[in-house]
Amino acid sequence: MATRAFDIRLGDAVVHIDQHADGTLHLAGATARVESIDDDEWRVVVDGKASRVYAVGPTEAPWIWYDGVAYRPEVADTQRPVRTRNRDDPGSLAAPMPATVRAIAVAPGDLVVRGDTLIVLEAMKMELPLKSPVDGTVVSIACQVGDLVQPGVPLVELK
Repeated sequence: MATRAFDIRLGDAVVHIDQHADGTLHLAGATARVESIDDDEWRVVVDGKASRVYAVGPTEAPWIWYDGVAYRPEVADTQRPVRTRNRDDPGSLAAPMPATVRAIAVAPGDLVVRGDTLIVLEAMKMELPLKSPVDGTVVSIACQVGDLVQPGVPLVELK
């Protein structure tokens, strides 16, 4: 039996999570074991596959970095309708937090597939690869190696 149950909203989707006393989470038909490594870093094991997950920002609205993708979940109030939220342009890629550009792996005109690393950022002594969310073509790059970039500001435009 779950010791705590809650719903998390990821965009328009609501995911139900059961948290158990042994530290496991049950969500979306999967079981995850979460182990704290540091204040902002965890080891998450799902179906025998271990991954590192990073989180920054306030507890009530953190940025979570997993497998090259940044997420901003929020505890869902399923009694209220989904709020209209400003979303990043799906054709652009932005930093999830203030960071420094360490490497740019693409140039305008390059063809990319979903999951390709486009830019590597550094924040809080962590390397954060920004991966393409879609298959497409790089239209433009709005940063250079060494630039300090801010969250929400488009760095790469894709089409």
